[in-house]
Amino acid sequence: MNLTSSTAPTTSKVRLYFLDALRAFAILMMLQGHFVDTLLAPVYRDPGNVVYSSWAFMRGITAPVFFTVTGIVFVFLLLKENKPLREHVRVRKGIRRAFLLIALGYLLKWNIGYLLSWRFFNYHFTVDVLHVIGFALLLLIGVYALHRLTRISYPLLSGVLGLTIFLVFPIIEAQNWSWLPRFMENYLNPGNGSTFTLFPWLGYALLGGVIGAIAHRFTALFKHWLAPALLFGAGVAFHFYSSAFFFNLHEVLALDVTAMWLEKNYIFWRFGHVLIILSIFVFLEQVLRKGFHPLFLKVGSETLTLYAGHYVLLYGTWFGIGLEQFWKQQLTPVQVFLGALAFVAFFILVIAHIEKIRQLLYKDIPAVAIYLFRLSRVKVLRGAHYLLIRYHDEVPAFAAHLSLAIYRALNLVFHRLPEAALRKWNSQ
Repeated sequence: MNLTSSTAPTTSKVRLYFLDALRAFAILMMLQGHFVDTLLAPVYRDPGNVVYSSWAFMRGITAPVFFTVTGIVFVFLLLKENKPLREHVRVRKGIRRAFLLIALGYLLKWNIGYLLSWRFFNYHFTVDVLHVIGFALLLLIGVYALHRLTRISYPLLSGVLGLTIFLVFPIIEAQNWSWLPRFMENYLNPGNGSTFTLFPWLGYALLGGVIGAIAHRFTALFKHWLAPALLFGAGVAFHFYSSAFFFNLHEVLALDVTAMWLEKNYIFWRFGHVLIILSIFVFLEQVLRKGFHPLFLKVGSETLTLYAGHYVLLYGTWFGIGLEQFWKQQLTPVQVFLGALAFVAFFILVIAHIEKIRQLLYKDIPAVAIYLFRLSRVKVLRGAHYLLIRYHDEVPAFAAHLSLAIYRALNLVFHRLPEAALRKWNSQ
């Protein structure tokens, strides 16, 4: 299952495989990044070490790539269907997916032990990548609704709003949001433990929406050398010239806000890196004769499965038993390197056999459970019926009536109430 779509976007003539490949790159980078960051001992986290600093730089690219690709894929698919808003299938699916992601984001924070003991902590209400992607989908749909209403170009609307979010981010971050309820404050203030907040990360999704709209309008262009060249050039421009632009702007205006923009320019700098990575994958799709490996593309189409699975295994979601509970910040670089390889390989293996796993979880195990349930139902009801008939005349009247009531209750519990659920399982 993917965060936005289960397959690479297509038109009737062209399929954009590089998007699934890019999502695969982002999710695999996230897997190893979370593993290393969670388990590597602090003594080895030396920014002066070229290996660690290179890893930290690459890890910083992962989230911007993830959010940008979310915008590209969703808007590409959204614009394919030219229907009124209320009849738009992708809009309905997008809204459902958005609320599913937000709910799952909270669900992955919970621990059954804390829930049963009715203990709640701020961590349970902090914001993570799924929450922000959920709101990003809703915002992209909102931009689409505005586009349909005003007939203003979708790339223009999405681009202006995305850049605005980048520019207001320093102002939002500097505000005191403590007057809001904590669960709402967590969407704006990273100080309470939220990994991501709405600002500036929604901006990446909106700018991705610009690329998605261009890809929809000029799909064949992404099969031509010009597309990676333009993306690479734009990325290099963001990398080398965004800092100079904001520095010169501050030199001229000397405002507090321009100083904030200069300080937070890394969000534009990172967007440049996203464009460079995107250009590489567009180029690779064009030059690889056999294309990307099918398993690699399959990994890119199962990002939600991988995200939820790694969260449970690494952080001990729900049961409080994960790798973090055993080796949090205790491993050496060699141990972390080998562990990260094994961690990533395990999840690639899971995706390689995901159909068999789903068959086991959703078909085979429920089938066995249904069989055992029906077998126990027959045994219990037959036994109860035998006892009811055998001793009916040997017990007082009130006991006979009580026995009959118990038998009827058993019949209701074991037969009538679960039957609808059993029929639903059998039909899946």
